[in-house]
Amino acid sequence: MLADQSSTDFVDFVEVAESLMDGYAKLIRNGSPASTVALAMLGATLNMYEMLGMRSELPSLLRTVADQIESENRMN
Repeated sequence: MLADQSSTDFVDFVEVAESLMDGYAKLIRNGSPASTVALAMLGATLNMYEMLGMRSELPSLLRTVADQIESENRMN
């Protein structure tokens, strides 16, 4: 899904990703419904794309992700 994965060292993102997931897991442990937390997570993604000036890229990316999910579901 990334245009140039060869220049990206994903290890650099591990700490940030773990921190985000810890925060979302804490919300669930504290009683927030999983669907609400998931929607908040998606909202954060939308905000990130807006902040980075990449909002126009998001619809195509989400379609690609949806197609992949649907394809995986058909295989199972």
